[in-house]
Amino acid sequence: MLIQEAAATVSNYEIAYVLAQNDADFAFNKETPDSVVRSFQEALDSIREEKDANGVFMLLQIQADLQGSLNDLDSDIANAAQNLSTAGLEGDAARRVLGELIGTNSNISNAVTIGKDGKIIVAEGRGSERAEGADISNQEHIARLLQTKIPVFSRKPPLVQGYNGTSIAYPGFSPHGEFLGGISAIIEPDKLLDAIVAPHLYYDVSNRSNITDYSFWSMHLDGLIAHDRDESQIGKYLFEDPLYAPYPGLLALGERIIVDSCRDGSYSFQVTEEDKKAVTKDTYWTTAGLHGREWRVVITKTAAVISYVRNCSSWACRCTWQKCWDS
Repeated sequence: MLIQEAAATVSNYEIAYVLAQNDADFAFNKETPDSVVRSFQEALDSIREEKDANGVFMLLQIQADLQGSLNDLDSDIANAAQNLSTAGLEGDAARRVLGELIGTNSNISNAVTIGKDGKIIVAEGRGSERAEGADISNQEHIARLLQTKIPVFSRKPPLVQGYNGTSIAYPGFSPHGEFLGGISAIIEPDKLLDAIVAPHLYYDVSNRSNITDYSFWSMHLDGLIAHDRDESQIGKYLFEDPLYAPYPGLLALGERIIVDSCRDGSYSFQVTEEDKKAVTKDTYWTTAGLHGREWRVVITKTAAVISYVRNCSSWACRCTWQKCWDS
């Protein structure tokens, strides 16, 4: 922590002596999906297997912060849905509920109430002037909300408000239990993840330049890139976009990322959109999500160090990455 607070590069330091080791337990909210808990445990196990403990630890911090933020947002939207049960889904009372939700949550850019027909009744926040009256019943998460009448966490569709976002939607019921429609609140995943990731990886959000050796990206289970330090890749599909076609190792790893909630691997890819030089990246990933929708969150490190380790003798491969690099 002292190294991080001094804005120094953690990878320039190595452990000289271990003074003590202790086991500790992590507690999760009872609503946290089992898949998230499993992925957290698997990441901890990978640290014990003498992998890149620094990188995995940063990934666990990001996962914990992201899952906590999603849980908090979900709770606030659930409370707003409960308040709308009394206030109703239209008029000034509904606007006050939505306004309070947005005003107390910097990660929510827009919130709307939706009728049983899938049309927006009241909209507050960014893009709201174009939203009221729009029929969004054909959006996958709204259709599912209206059909199942249970909370929904969407993927990242283009929105009638004019920008991309992810929605958490809750059904709305009258005090007598009659289904009225629902509430949908929009978050912008790239902004949410920027705020969470930057303090751990120490990159400059304004120009997305890295200060550490690590980088971060996230992906939906259909291959949609939800976040990347290279903004040009956000919104691309890993298995469809021609940018990724020349890199079969990345595509193969993408298939593993979809199947496994938490693992490690490596792949080759260009440094950035401007820098086409291909480099090997050592990779760890884990999971965060809500209501059955999962995001894979991935941390990578350019493998100049890792490639040297793979060529060292079996005894040397048991030392830390930094010791192998210095030896």
